[in-house]
Amino acid sequence: MAAGVACDFCREDQLEMECCRGGLLPRSAATGLPGLLLLPDGEEDRISALPDDMLLKILARLGCARAAAHTGLLARRWRGLWARLPELTFHRIAPAPLDAALAMVARPAPSLLDIHFFNHHGFEPARVSSLLRAAAALAPSEFVLHVTGGIQPGPVELPCFNRTTSIKLDLFCVCFTLPPAGGIPVLESLHLENGHIDGADMLPLCPRLRKLWALDWKSDSVVLHSEALEDLAVYATRQIRHIDIVAPAVKKLYLVAHYGVRKEFSLSFSAPAVEDLTWKCETKAISYRFGVIWRMWSLTFSTFLQPLGNNQLANNSEIMPSQAQHRRVGVLSLNLETNVYSGDAAMTFEQEIHRFQVTDFSILELDLTQRGHVYGAIVLHLIGLCTSIQKLKVTLDEYTMGDACYAVCLCDQPNNWRSQSISLIDLRAKLIAAPAAGA
Repeated sequence: MAAGVACDFCREDQLEMECCRGGLLPRSAATGLPGLLLLPDGEEDRISALPDDMLLKILARLGCARAAAHTGLLARRWRGLWARLPELTFHRIAPAPLDAALAMVARPAPSLLDIHFFNHHGFEPARVSSLLRAAAALAPSEFVLHVTGGIQPGPVELPCFNRTTSIKLDLFCVCFTLPPAGGIPVLESLHLENGHIDGADMLPLCPRLRKLWALDWKSDSVVLHSEALEDLAVYATRQIRHIDIVAPAVKKLYLVAHYGVRKEFSLSFSAPAVEDLTWKCETKAISYRFGVIWRMWSLTFSTFLQPLGNNQLANNSEIMPSQAQHRRVGVLSLNLETNVYSGDAAMTFEQEIHRFQVTDFSILELDLTQRGHVYGAIVLHLIGLCTSIQKLKVTLDEYTMGDACYAVCLCDQPNNWRSQSISLIDLRAKLIAAPAAGA
């Protein structure tokens, strides 16, 4: 951990980070060595006389392993103390000096090992696997690794972290393979910011896993069965063919199909204890077209628990006043746009809502980009599918409201919609609004 361990690019980045600047000491013009803090003649260095535990608390406040290591240049008393820090953070360090630093880390293991590489350092998969093995050998309670780009294609092996309870990995476009033997027995939280791992094969190796965030799911199938999971987030970056989730203990679920689903899409879902649910189907690359005028850019179904008011408690004889009671609220949000191409007349919103297993919602939110077309017919049609809603919100695109479609346009079909009526006996609030500029 001597001066100059980082390359020039890393050093520039370190100078922009307050915690790292403390470890980049100015060089003396006379000696070329890092400047030293000199005490007046005869004055006692009382700080260095403090016990190790107190000095370690001082070093921990620096928040950077490099800055802590450079304190050894001020006095011999401080040398090597950084290696005993309970939390070690390496910002913008080059790979070779990192290997040397990890070899110096003292036992017992640090509670946190946090490593950040910048994207100008190129890595082969085997090099990343070696780094992960070195981290696993230290057995930190929490491990964080960020590598922003620069990893060549190929599998990266995730080793056995025998005493690690939390792992966060941000490795761009990496597919992880599981250890050939053993598992991760005490892991409770796994956060994959980038990179993909086979959840079906991984979950049996992590019997205590409570939180799983996989934010770059690269398979067309999402199969996750776990008795222990309580917090699950999957952000799929492939068009999804099949979803099969069985998680009886999960309370928070976030599921996004960023590129939509295939025509043969199937969904099997069992999470009876879920309290906070978001299920979103986006269509960034493709769009679902209905009939000949409208297409759907996204469908979002979410649920949350809402406390019951005093009136609601009084009207329900099955609820005890002393109990904290909640009711589940479902929200269906649709982002629709007029379609300039011919759509599939055989496809209907009813089919899509049923296919995504959207049920039991009391709030309907419609975000319409109508481009001057008549939107009353489609809104009336959707309301007819959701007659039990209690709140309706319709947002129109302000930038296209002044346009006008053709005098005879398909958007006005069926042309008898103006004379139709729908009874919404549960509707409590209604909002039809076009957002103001900048809103």
